[in-house]
Amino acid sequence: IVPPTEGYLFDEIGARNNEGAPPFRAGSKNKGTRGLFATWNIRKGEVIHDGFGADVVFPDAMAYRRFVFALPQTAACDVIDWTWTQRLEKDGPMKIMSAINISAMLNTGLTTDSEKANVMPESTSQVYYATRDIKIADEILTDATFVGDRRNFAATDLGM
Repeated sequence: IVPPTEGYLFDEIGARNNEGAPPFRAGSKNKGTRGLFATWNIRKGEVIHDGFGADVVFPDAMAYRRFVFALPQTAACDVIDWTWTQRLEKDGPMKIMSAINISAMLNTGLTTDSEKANVMPESTSQVYYATRDIKIADEILTDATFVGDRRNFAATDLGM
């Protein structure tokens, strides 16, 4: 597993510096909760993360299980924490997704009405955009339901 501070360069779509660093850093907030925090002021509509080619898409639930059970316990817990489900095509099958870089630390706002969320993918996209202006040092959060599609948590769709 790539350490969360290495192995992730943001492409030219949203990079503001010559190193291609993403617009966030890993950090902790109260009680040691880990997450992503803005490294500069981010404008609404700006690309925050482009997971195409970087996010892991597991072919099925068994492949995900084999991967997780092959990891050391502490790494397995982190992988489980930062795994999500998402449809990659309209009305397509649910996919188990993970990122093995710093972007995996993107937390949800733990709300279904997006009031705390400030980044979202477009429906079936792996590209995440700022849904409003985000100030430097603010935590970057997404919505737990990805655009209100409650079917994203349909474990039966994944054979789990």
